[in-house]
Amino acid sequence: MKALAEVSLEIPRGATVAFVGPSGCGKSTLLKLVAGLLAVTGGAVVVDGRPVTGPLKNVGMAFQNPVLLPWRTVLDNLMLPLEILRENGDPRAGDRQTWRDRALTLLDTVGLAGAGDRQPRELSGGMRQRVSLCRALIHEPALLLLDEPFAALDAFTREEMWELYRELRRAREFTGVLVTHDLREAVFLAQTIYVMSSNPGSVAHVHEVKMASPRTLEQLFSAEATELIRLMREQIRPRREALA
Repeated sequence: MKALAEVSLEIPRGATVAFVGPSGCGKSTLLKLVAGLLAVTGGAVVVDGRPVTGPLKNVGMAFQNPVLLPWRTVLDNLMLPLEILRENGDPRAGDRQTWRDRALTLLDTVGLAGAGDRQPRELSGGMRQRVSLCRALIHEPALLLLDEPFAALDAFTREEMWELYRELRRAREFTGVLVTHDLREAVFLAQTIYVMSSNPGSVAHVHEVKMASPRTLEQLFSAEATELIRLMREQIRPRREALA
C-alpha cells in the first residue's frame, strides 16, 4: 500500500510551508522523506539542488514530544548535536566554547536565559519545547522540519510558540516545513498551505496565505483568515467522514 502518490511541489528557500489533512494521510511520512530518514520508492526528493539519498546533515527537526534526555541539563541537551557531529568527523563541529556561546544565546533568545543548568523535569511543557527548538537550530540548519511541535501545549502557550517561531525566522534564515492539525497555526506560520488527502496521501489543495507579514494573533480573527480556515476545514472534513 502506498503512503504517498503523485506529490509534486517546490518549496522556496526561506519560506515556511504547512501540510494539513486527516490523520494517516502521509504528512509525517513526507517529512521523513525530505529528511532522508525514509527512501523513496518512486520519483525523487531534491533539497538545495541535490537528490536526497540518505539522512541530511544540514537539517533540524522538532517533534510533538521534545525528547530531552532527563539525565542531562538543558545546556548539555543543547550540546548533544555537537557530540554527534564530532563522532561523525563533521567539520561543522568546531570548538565546544563556540557551541556553548551559541547555546546560551539561543536560550536568551527564547526567554530561557539562566536555565542552562536546570534539568528537563524542572521545566514546563512550553519551556521544554523551547529547548527542543533551540537544539534543532543550534547547528544553524538551512532546513527546519516540524512535526506537530506545539500540539501538546495549552492554547496560550501554543500561541506564544507561534510568535517565538516568527521571531526566530526573522533573526535566522532557514526554510520551515510544518506538519500540523491546527489550521490556525498553519495560517499564522506558513506562506503556503498544502491540504492533503488520504489513501494514498496526495496534495488535494494548495492555498497561498496572502496576509501581511510579520503576522499578529489579531490577524487570525480577520475575515480573510476566518474564511481560509473555514474552507480548509470543509476540504478536510468530507474525507474524514468518508473514512468513518
